[in-house]
Amino acid sequence: MLVESFSGIRGIFGETLTEEVAEKYAYCYVSFLRKKYKAPVIVIGTDTRPSSELLKNTLIEAINTDIIDIGIAPTAAVEFAVRNFKANGGIIITASHNEPYWNGFKFLNKDGSILKEKDMDKIIEEYQKVKNMSLDDFFAKYSYKGKKIKIKKIIRKHDELIKAYSDFILKFLDKQDIQKIKNSKIKVILDPNGGTGIIAKYILEKAGVEAIGINMNCSIFNRKVEPDEDSLFYLGNIIRENNADIGAGFDCDADRLQMMLPNNQLVSGHYLLALIANEMFRQGKKKVIVTNDATSGIVKKVAEKHKAKLIEVEVGETNVIEGMKKHKAVIGGEGSSGGVIIEPSKCRDGILTLLIVIKIIADKKAKLKEILNDYPQYYTSAKKIEFKQENHDKIKESLEKYYSGKNKKTAKTGGIKGGFKVYIDNNSFVWFRASKTEPNIFRIIADSDKKEKTEKLLKEAAEVFNNIKINNQ
Repeated sequence: MLVESFSGIRGIFGETLTEEVAEKYAYCYVSFLRKKYKAPVIVIGTDTRPSSELLKNTLIEAINTDIIDIGIAPTAAVEFAVRNFKANGGIIITASHNEPYWNGFKFLNKDGSILKEKDMDKIIEEYQKVKNMSLDDFFAKYSYKGKKIKIKKIIRKHDELIKAYSDFILKFLDKQDIQKIKNSKIKVILDPNGGTGIIAKYILEKAGVEAIGINMNCSIFNRKVEPDEDSLFYLGNIIRENNADIGAGFDCDADRLQMMLPNNQLVSGHYLLALIANEMFRQGKKKVIVTNDATSGIVKKVAEKHKAKLIEVEVGETNVIEGMKKHKAVIGGEGSSGGVIIEPSKCRDGILTLLIVIKIIADKKAKLKEILNDYPQYYTSAKKIEFKQENHDKIKESLEKYYSGKNKKTAKTGGIKGGFKVYIDNNSFVWFRASKTEPNIFRIIADSDKKEKTEKLLKEAAEVFNNIKINNQ
């Protein structure tokens, strides 16, 4: 199945995601841009999957406009490239945290952010009109190939982009910060797993960090692509053997980050978001933060501590970005994903997130675990349940009716297809939403300040959902 959503396009290469799909989507995206710009310039960058180079060449051949080819780069660097080179849009060839046999596309706005949901819907709608056409008919009627028009210019700027992006990241530190990092002698184990996060070693070393890289060979994946508790379990031994302070694992396009302590404990992405928000508010940055509505209560606690405004939006990076633009927030994120969005970036950036955390550690002259111990404890647990897509609306309406009958405060984002949040008390919630990237899957999340309570709430919420699902068969 080809997954088409506001997050982009993803599929298994050679099966649901083919060169033909790539050509047709490229045409639809460029047509979208041409309604705004007479001669759009597009940045194209890739992750390190085996199919990425072939797909890039397919896009370059298919697109009839000037292209800036930046080669292999993290998602955040591709988005930065759109702004830095003053392009009109961009395409990132990546399937992010999916396994290597997947691939996909993220389509970008002029500011580097991924397209708004309504704009992505237009492109998907246009693709639906041409997807069943034969290539001969498609080329004859739509593609520039049939009109024998050639690409005007292909400019390759990989090295220039990597230097500019590295400089951009390092500007988040001043000379004092770098000296503190050097003095702290902090040691980090980096695991990009053959992905675009390989460049993190260069950036961290420029900042004064002793970075030990493992799995540094491009396109060689020695673990599951998504960094999580299972895939990064072995990191604990490497951290201890090297007497390192922390370990850091990235996904293939380095927008996701998972950090591990020497005791094999993963640092929750919710806590990374809280940690960096606390630092930014402490520095006097504008006290507004935008998160999705499934983000842990720990972030709310930090916002309350600083009397900051917390804006909750529907799940999806594009929704967080749009919320940040609207409310002029300097920080945002989706706690479950690990990477934090820090203005002027327009996406999660795992490398920048790691660097800011290292800055905090050096500034406080303490171990990360000690710093986190000063934060309130919150526990988040999640579950996926299968359901029939045609019953979605009835199930959602029944959930709302059930919890309203329990006199619980509720909140909704994104209409009937969005998130539904139930506030159990001031420190606890349960949350429901159908996945937009995994067909026929409903996600349930529970969050509270007590571990046992979280597990109990998740179990009860799953039981409520299953009973409602049965009644709506």
